[in-house]
Amino acid sequence: MAYQDGMLPSEHAMALLSILAAENPAEVLEIGTFMGHTTRQMAETLPAAIIHTVDLPEKFIAQGQPEQDLPKDDFHLINCRSVGREFKGHPAASRIRQHFGDTAQWDFREAGQPAVFFIDGSHTYEYCKNDSEKCLELGGGRGVFLWHDCDDYHPGIVTFLAEWRRQGRDIQRIAGTSLAYWKGI
Repeated sequence: MAYQDGMLPSEHAMALLSILAAENPAEVLEIGTFMGHTTRQMAETLPAAIIHTVDLPEKFIAQGQPEQDLPKDDFHLINCRSVGREFKGHPAASRIRQHFGDTAQWDFREAGQPAVFFIDGSHTYEYCKNDSEKCLELGGGRGVFLWHDCDDYHPGIVTFLAEWRRQGRDIQRIAGTSLAYWKGI
């Protein structure tokens, strides 16, 4: 696929998809659908898996939401997205479960029992912490966790992952990408 701002660069996608192929989970939870490029690639890579993906409601207005619990970022991407565009009408779409909601309030139990969690929603510290902790709870402390945008441009993610490392989780950056990886057993 031709690169579009907001989608996973190909070298990052190859690393993510390689891990998914090795783990071969029955269910995956992706936080941050955006256009659905990665969602579709995950479904194509895992032909028997259910891919749960959550994004903000399609009519979400990025600015001026005083009731927001947590600070958001990437407003330019929120405002230009067409959620799930890349998998709608694709044969793999029958195994993709699109959920809509703000993960600060969304009930993560709607995502079944995923064994892999791909966290690529809002890139603030608060959302990374919220999403990661809720995924950890959903997985019962187990599962494969991957975070996108673990880099100098997203200090909130780096700060949160450093906290988890200090708690004894061996989170690693995947060389040549801005992906971070941890497997909780």
